[in-house]
Amino acid sequence: MLQSSRQPVCAFGVHYQRRQMKMILQVKKSNLHAMSTSLGFGCRKSIKAMVPIARPKTSINFNSNRNLMNLSLGRHTGIRKHKNIIQSHHRLKSTNTTARTRNTMTEQYGSEGKSTRDKMNEILLRQRTLPIPRWISPRPFTFTISNFCGHASFFLVAVSYALDDFLYLRIIAVAGSTSMLFFTYFHPHGRVLWLPFQWNALFIVINSYRIAKTLYYQNMGNRLDENMKRIKHDYFDMMDITDFAKLTSIAKVEFYNEGTLVVQQGQQHHYIRMVLEGELDAIRDGIKTYSLYEGNFISEGGLHAGLLLTGSLESCCTIAASSDLKSKRIRCLVWNRTELIELLKREASLRRSLKAALSWDIVRKLKGQRHSITDHKVKDPALWTLKRKEQSDDRYAAIVQNIVNSKIFDDFNKRRDELDHYRKIHHIDDESHRVALGRCGWSEQEYIEGRRIIKHQNDNSV
Repeated sequence: MLQSSRQPVCAFGVHYQRRQMKMILQVKKSNLHAMSTSLGFGCRKSIKAMVPIARPKTSINFNSNRNLMNLSLGRHTGIRKHKNIIQSHHRLKSTNTTARTRNTMTEQYGSEGKSTRDKMNEILLRQRTLPIPRWISPRPFTFTISNFCGHASFFLVAVSYALDDFLYLRIIAVAGSTSMLFFTYFHPHGRVLWLPFQWNALFIVINSYRIAKTLYYQNMGNRLDENMKRIKHDYFDMMDITDFAKLTSIAKVEFYNEGTLVVQQGQQHHYIRMVLEGELDAIRDGIKTYSLYEGNFISEGGLHAGLLLTGSLESCCTIAASSDLKSKRIRCLVWNRTELIELLKREASLRRSLKAALSWDIVRKLKGQRHSITDHKVKDPALWTLKRKEQSDDRYAAIVQNIVNSKIFDDFNKRRDELDHYRKIHHIDDESHRVALGRCGWSEQEYIEGRRIIKHQNDNSV
């Protein structure tokens, strides 16, 4: 009797495969039921008609070792698939339960059952229609507030780039970053974009700090007395009120009586002064070279040429309160040189405006010296010219001494370039430059190299 080519089927394998297919069909039915409910179809017969009935294959050959191995592997694979199916079924069930609970709370309590974020999501992500005449566009224009905030952010940032005013620029930048916060947190895709959200929050903090600082100095400038406001208007007209408030915040006011000695010739001093009221005389070896009036600076040390010298400078003349005053009151605004230079290094706009004010001050001084000659206030013009020349050379030598005593090599190279600019302004020739270096103990080659060569007496080492 011929034997059939098909082998008998294992009852356990057939039973397990049938149970597995039954679970798959149940999950598919539940998914299709949820889909049909959301689409408005509730007919179970239509769902059953949509699910094809799959029957397991019952032909398994047990005579081959390969088939036995495949059956064993298939059993373990089926168990894993069964676990995944059960987990996905539970997740779907919990999601549906949460959705039903939320809908029930919304129906019972209305908007009270929603969180603040859900309310904001509804407001910002709701599709809105902009009424446009049909002759312009037959299609309605739809938008959301979230998308509008995203476009408004880029528009405000572009506007801030076109502004020159420092305060308005930062205010509009803060508004643009705030709009971007709303767009990234209530994004149309439903996910919070944390990376741009955090960066824009940082931008808001930085700009808000600078805005508060500017408003603080503006308030300080507006609270200045009428005399200081007049000084600002007459001699610092190119300077902003906030920069002028910063400049005066680190200064103090000094009062002098008639004939008081302010600075002694040859003395090291650490201060820069500006005359607020009264008259002072500049005296070189007992010869009056010029007078200082309201708005004139004292011992600025090449600051108008960009020389940011810290520390002390040697005075090239004596500064004393004038003895022939109509008013006995003399006031000066005083800055510590190092504190002022540190402020100018931080504030670029203040540095530029102060350099402009100092340049105008030099022009006023030169005109005052010319009037002294034309009004015949100078008794010996030749001696007066000689003392003026000595005073100018000593001033330059004091500046050179401050530069060569700098301990920072990079700072020395920068000061050297600024000193060349000062020489061009004041017509300092090479001979006067060599004399000034010689007074400091430097040669011209050492000045070019930026370091001083010291030879020991006991040996020839350097």
